[in-house]
Amino acid sequence: MAFHSFQYLLFFLVVYTIYIVLPNKFRYIWLLAASYFFYYCANACYVPLLLGITLLAWLSGIGIDQARRRNKAILAKSLFVLTIIIDLGILCYFKYTGFLLDNLKHITALFQTDILTVIEGILPPLGISFILFQSISYTVDIYRQTIPVERNAIKFAFYLAFFPKLVSGPIERAGTILDQLRTPIHLHLSDLKEGLSLILMGLFLKLVLSDNIAAIINPVFASWQDYSGLQIALAVVLFAFQIYGDFGGYSYIALGSARILGFQLSNNFESPYHAESVSEFWTRWHITLNNWLRDYLYIPLGGNRKGTLRKYVNTMIVFLLSGLWHGAEWTFVIWGGLNGLYIIAENVIKKASRHELPAKNRFSTHLRSRVITFLLIDFAWLFFCMPNLSSALSMIRHAVTQPGIRELFNFGFLDLFPDIKTFAVITLSLLILLWTDTIIYREKISYTAFFFKQSSAFRWLISIAALCMIIFFGAYGDTYEQTQFIYFQF
Repeated sequence: MAFHSFQYLLFFLVVYTIYIVLPNKFRYIWLLAASYFFYYCANACYVPLLLGITLLAWLSGIGIDQARRRNKAILAKSLFVLTIIIDLGILCYFKYTGFLLDNLKHITALFQTDILTVIEGILPPLGISFILFQSISYTVDIYRQTIPVERNAIKFAFYLAFFPKLVSGPIERAGTILDQLRTPIHLHLSDLKEGLSLILMGLFLKLVLSDNIAAIINPVFASWQDYSGLQIALAVVLFAFQIYGDFGGYSYIALGSARILGFQLSNNFESPYHAESVSEFWTRWHITLNNWLRDYLYIPLGGNRKGTLRKYVNTMIVFLLSGLWHGAEWTFVIWGGLNGLYIIAENVIKKASRHELPAKNRFSTHLRSRVITFLLIDFAWLFFCMPNLSSALSMIRHAVTQPGIRELFNFGFLDLFPDIKTFAVITLSLLILLWTDTIIYREKISYTAFFFKQSSAFRWLISIAALCMIIFFGAYGDTYEQTQFIYFQF
């Protein structure tokens, strides 16, 4: 039941209609039932697993709290460690068993033995990484005593299963959701307006921008031998905006759906391609994941408290594991490793040049920094979008040896677009995204704050224009090809 489908629209209308007439004390129970139905539609056979993860974290939290109250520190630590091991074991089994055995099989083949077979058919449950990370964060926070234990099983189950964030985040902390449940849920007209505006923006990014880009670049990545280096480079640049429109679109729809229901979820993006360094990019892209990795991995490893070398090692560990979290393939590991190396290089350069005169605050300086940052990030995206390492390296080699320089002068690289309409739609969508992000970046406000600062007439004009683009160039366009959200695979 994808967010951009009619099934989700019907589901949400039914859920919301019943939700607004229910007494306040029953609303979150209804949303929990709706969330499990939502997950059942996507992953019927894994509903028991979601229940098991929920019960494990809930009972463990109570057990850790009770052990601490009775001054049984060893028991509390044992329960904490056991819960984390089980959660990580579930994650590793579903996401990395095949990857591990496949690599071991290649190693044994070097010694002309074949004692291993790859396990086929292990399909990771939808949203398993997001669910388990939230379960782990709750267990850690209870052990650290940074949040109170939740004794209401239904409220805790709601925290893990709330359907807007269930399959692809944001990765919420328990306190964020549970604190909102401790007060009556009030529905306001302003929440409905803001929620609808967020959903409309999300649908625009997904259906008009991301899916139209996907339709022209997917053939390039599938058959890169048939394209020139310039066309491959253009496809990689467009992928950066495809994945932003895809995941950003999902996040906007998730935030909007939750807002309509009276809940506030965490923002996941803040104009990431305006970043002037890779370090800054990672404070603006998939914010909740990076905050999670900082608080539950980087800082426990020692962060930057144990010297420069240890800081760099910790940075690489975090980014390599971040890559592996995204997928069990060496391309993701390299993608994460490249971003880690970028940040280490930035730190080294910054440290070496700290005695130099500061750069003048010029537009050209900021533009250069943004362009360099984007190119670095985009090169790393190349590995992210390819199915395996062999294909990625072969495509790079092909692009370098057959660059198609002549196409730069006769604009042949634009043959990637099937017609002028597709080129116009994508170009206009990119301009709208960059314009919106530029305002958000400069004024340091959220999208909804920016939107509702405008006049009523302007808001209606923008909303109608966006809806028309979604209808004619998205959901019902004659060239539209619906694609699943990229982050559903993680």
